[in-house]
Amino acid sequence: MAGTWTASRLEVSDVRSWSRLTVDLPPGGIVLSGPNGAGKTSLVEALVLACLGVSCRTSREAEAIRVGASALHVGLDLTGPDGARRRDIGYAPRTGRKLSIDGELVRSLGAWRAAGSVLVFLPEELRAVKGPPAARRRHLDRLLEAAVPGYADDLVGYGSALSQRNAALRSVRAGRTGVDAVLPWEPGLATTGARIITARRDAMRSLAEPFARWLADLGGGGGGIIGLEPSPTSLADVADTDLPAALAERLEAARDREISAAQTLAGPHRDDVFIGQQRGEGVTDLRRTGSQGEQRTAVLALLMAHREHLGARSGLPILVLDDVLSELDPTRRGLLLDAAVGQGQCILTTADPVAAQAAADRGARVLSVREGLLAA
Repeated sequence: MAGTWTASRLEVSDVRSWSRLTVDLPPGGIVLSGPNGAGKTSLVEALVLACLGVSCRTSREAEAIRVGASALHVGLDLTGPDGARRRDIGYAPRTGRKLSIDGELVRSLGAWRAAGSVLVFLPEELRAVKGPPAARRRHLDRLLEAAVPGYADDLVGYGSALSQRNAALRSVRAGRTGVDAVLPWEPGLATTGARIITARRDAMRSLAEPFARWLADLGGGGGGIIGLEPSPTSLADVADTDLPAALAERLEAARDREISAAQTLAGPHRDDVFIGQQRGEGVTDLRRTGSQGEQRTAVLALLMAHREHLGARSGLPILVLDDVLSELDPTRRGLLLDAAVGQGQCILTTADPVAAQAAADRGARVLSVREGLLAA
């Protein structure tokens, strides 16, 4: 274990419905309990902002600013494997983010972000199983950005080269340029794409056993299976060391067809993640045929496997489970609470008093959230 991340004091100003709030967060299990609309998820959003610099609810941080306010601010005392830090983030629509650590301004979000410090389940995380391939890629990529140095840079580099190549493909099809305009972007796609595929493969191998174990432990039954479905599928049989050459050859072989389509039709940007379960002689694809309950359990098993993966590499992250307890039957709810409460810091939100009591029975501290007020 590389260490544990723990948030101890959260200070919120002008985030959603919260005007001003300071809350001391104990280690271990914490339950934010209160009716819908009381501001529980907004506190979760503030915590994620202070850890990662982005909202877990919207891609537009301006939407998180309280109505009538001009800017938001969140401060957080966060202890990680490298020690305790005071983290501050401010955001205003005209000026953007203002970031600091221990009172010192930090200009780069990448340098400021506490990567791997928090893992979040929101109800929409079900998209990581039943949603489109892009949702599953993003779920995996968030893990790799936190666990693999340089992975985030490779994603940016690949995305940039992909955009430029696609623009060149459109230009060639329109007759504005010749095919030579496409060629400069292909080496970058091949080299960064190979590193992305290799990292995803390594992660899938590492996550396979924890996912199967957690699926069983959370009541989903045995035989859980996950794996990378590469694009194109022929890459599945290519060794890691041969990937750059194989990608370069594919780009060359597909160039005429991709000029006609005006887009790059295959590559890591079209990878998918298989999520399934062995049942008797066959395998069920939970993405397409799993029930809502099976898919929810699979997402939680993935989340717990991701947490275990990060715990061994960059520190056990804070686990945030927003509005999940009421959606589980009592047996699965108990299994999840047994797994989550008592190992590192875990923050749960619920509008269900029975679920809150079930967490309290396992040692979690319940904080009551009522119309902009929070009390123990």
